[in-house]
Amino acid sequence: MSNIKSAEKRVRVNEKKRLENKMVLSEMKTAVKKFNAAISASDITEAEKLLPLTSRAIDNAAVKGTIHKNKANHAKSQIGRALYLLKQGIVVVKADAKTLKQAEQKAAAQKRIALEEEARKERSLARAEKESAKAPTKKSTTKKTAEKPVKKTAKAKVETSKDVETNE
Repeated sequence: MSNIKSAEKRVRVNEKKRLENKMVLSEMKTAVKKFNAAISASDITEAEKLLPLTSRAIDNAAVKGTIHKNKANHAKSQIGRALYLLKQGIVVVKADAKTLKQAEQKAAAQKRIALEEEARKERSLARAEKESAKAPTKKSTTKKTAEKPVKKTAKAKVETSKDVETNE
């Protein structure tokens, strides 16, 4: 932080203005989202009720300098056009980028889950086939028992140790 009083005050004022701008922009975006939700649901009466409220929120953001006046005019034109098209019977689907991204992510997750399920099924089938192929070889256990080495007894160990003593 700076040491000069005027710089410290400028930081405080800028933070206050940033929060005010954030609030105004959030209100505007919420109003536009509600309007777009009504358009997507093809609810003409709800959209007609929300049109003036949304226009007012957009104008308010422009007057306060949060957005440029041309952006405000463009946004109002878009929402008015969407309502007009809906009244004409043309299907209008309005969704913001966040909603579209969430829908894409949800579809991708469902696809990934389906692929994982498919892979699990394939692995379980492969395991079952492998086990069924191994099953006939388990019957020939008699050969394995015959090949086991004979254990040395304690007498054999004692004899070998006596041989070593006699050689010395």
